[in-house]
Amino acid sequence: MGSLGSRNCLLLVFLTLGLLLLLNVSRGQDSWSKEESGVEIFGKDVSANFDYILKESLYFQSNSSAPATYWTLPPESLTISTVCLHDGPSCKPCIRINISVNASGLPKLRGFVVHGLEISENTFHSFRIVKEKNWKRLDLWEVTYDCWIVAPGQYISVTLFTLPNYVLPVNKTYYISSPDAKPDFQYQHIVEEKTFQISVPKGPNVIVRLCYELIICEDLETSSKQQISSSKNASLSYENLLPCLCIEAFYTHQDSKREKKCPFKDHPEPYIEKLLQVSVKEIHHPSNTMTVRFSSPCPLVPTVNFCRKQNGSCVRENETIVKKQMKEYYLESVDRDHHLCFEFSSLNRSYIKCPDIGDRFWDMKAKIELYYVLLTISSDIAALFSAAVCRKNLQTGGCDLKSEIYNVSTPYKFGSDDLQLSLPWPSIGDCIKVWRSDVRHSHQYLLCSFDFSHKHLGLLALVTSLAIFTLVLIIYRSCRRMWKIFTAPLWRRTILLVYSPDSAEYKTLICDFADFLHGILGCEVILDLWDMNTVSQIGMLPWFYQKRKLVSERKGKVMVVWTRRSTTMYDQWKNRQINTIGWKDPTNLFGAAMSCLEKDLGVQQERENLKLYTLVYFEGLCERKDIPECLRKISRYPLFKDLYRLVSHLQDTTCLSPPCLIKAVAKYLKKKLISSEKKQGFQHHVELCKNKLGEDVS
Repeated sequence: MGSLGSRNCLLLVFLTLGLLLLLNVSRGQDSWSKEESGVEIFGKDVSANFDYILKESLYFQSNSSAPATYWTLPPESLTISTVCLHDGPSCKPCIRINISVNASGLPKLRGFVVHGLEISENTFHSFRIVKEKNWKRLDLWEVTYDCWIVAPGQYISVTLFTLPNYVLPVNKTYYISSPDAKPDFQYQHIVEEKTFQISVPKGPNVIVRLCYELIICEDLETSSKQQISSSKNASLSYENLLPCLCIEAFYTHQDSKREKKCPFKDHPEPYIEKLLQVSVKEIHHPSNTMTVRFSSPCPLVPTVNFCRKQNGSCVRENETIVKKQMKEYYLESVDRDHHLCFEFSSLNRSYIKCPDIGDRFWDMKAKIELYYVLLTISSDIAALFSAAVCRKNLQTGGCDLKSEIYNVSTPYKFGSDDLQLSLPWPSIGDCIKVWRSDVRHSHQYLLCSFDFSHKHLGLLALVTSLAIFTLVLIIYRSCRRMWKIFTAPLWRRTILLVYSPDSAEYKTLICDFADFLHGILGCEVILDLWDMNTVSQIGMLPWFYQKRKLVSERKGKVMVVWTRRSTTMYDQWKNRQINTIGWKDPTNLFGAAMSCLEKDLGVQQERENLKLYTLVYFEGLCERKDIPECLRKISRYPLFKDLYRLVSHLQDTTCLSPPCLIKAVAKYLKKKLISSEKKQGFQHHVELCKNKLGEDVS
């Protein structure tokens, strides 16, 4: 009995050890299982398009050693999404992992390893899925893993490996948002650019958009959605600033809660007028009815009135505006005219919508005859028109009738001739009123350009007589002025003549030119050749400064006659070579003039000083390019080409206005100059100087 009891005890011990061994083996395998459609492990479901063996573990298992050559998996091989795991009435966020790999280039592929890490909680999850050996070869491997229960506000890092490990892994980070979480954002309104700058704090990506808040937030036609992050802002533009313009933001995952901000909702008054303008559509006129549609992007019920444009404003009239469905307003028995309008108003803001100017059905023209006014009316529709003579009433702003009403109607067929209506001549201050009379509302046009009445011929004759008398008086005074200009000089100008002593012939030419200025133009000429006694007594430099002071006191001119030789002497004077062999001015008149001119160029009131100087040159003896650049600020005149301009410059007054008189006087003086040249041989001296200049150049 004792031996039997001990034998049973040993058998019981061996059975217990066997069961423990089986349990240890099962635990070492971490719950292996396989199913064709799916398997549930620790409350998780896995599905694949092949027979598989699944293994999960709560610790990290490194994959095989790194291979020498890697393949690359595309990023879309691994996708992560959030699903809702219902636990009674509550919903827990859960991570779903989808694997989709094209294995056509991976002949040794047997399965996958997935590692997941909750970053903030530092919690690790891992599973392996291996295709069974007896399953046929696949090109596209697809696996769906449901799911890891996670807490909202966590970042999940998921890495996909292959079995064997000869492919570069795919790693993605995913944010778990709460189902009730809304994104926070800040905005800045840039009015000048009509944009909103939107930024979000650190967190998952956010989609932002502009919308108009109605029952739901409707997208703008000109704005699109943008996805932004904490490192990237969004710029959303709008076309019209309306009171219901809002900014809406939501996360990228499905069924995300939305956060909306409407900056102008609490203070819509400044933007109501723009909203009315945007909402009012085109005006139509079917069958003498004026119709307009109101389609507002914001919830608004405006007040609609009929008004008539008058004296720059639109005056309301007590007429009933009918409202149809879809916010369509219309007024019956009204003519199509740009003076007849709809007025939409709300919150002390209004917007007036009128037909275009060119939308009228009819037009008229007035023709003034000898005893009557003929009106010609053209119309695109069959209508009745009326006209009458009236007088304006300053108190009421209207026009009171003074005559009977004349009517004319268009026939009920198209292509007919224009209508004509004769009215009597209005009196002084009267007008003719024309309107369409077959409708209740029509604008009355006034024709008031008839102020000379039936005695207009006598008034026209009087105006013509006054015009002829005024023209004769102007011609008479102009002739007297021209005669005074031709018969007597109007100036007595003092001129100091400066020149460079090129040759004896040139000095003779200078004397003839001085004689021309004195004898023909009546100027008082100061020339050193005519005053040699004084020059020899006091010296050239004191004499020149004395005469220049005299010219300045008399408001005269210092006239410099320039030649190519003058350019050479100017360069010598500028380089201080006055006492050299090449200097040909023994009296140094030219050097004194240049010293004085250089001084006047250097003072602050440069323009006032330069008015004393005038530079002239004879064609053939000098060109414009021969004049130094520093002297080009002085008035320059080529002779005889600009003789009339020199004359007007010496005159220095407006009594020769208009310019035609200046040209006439210049031509007259030029004729006298030519005749004087024939007597004195003036042109002969110019030719001698030209020849002399050519010899010097050779």
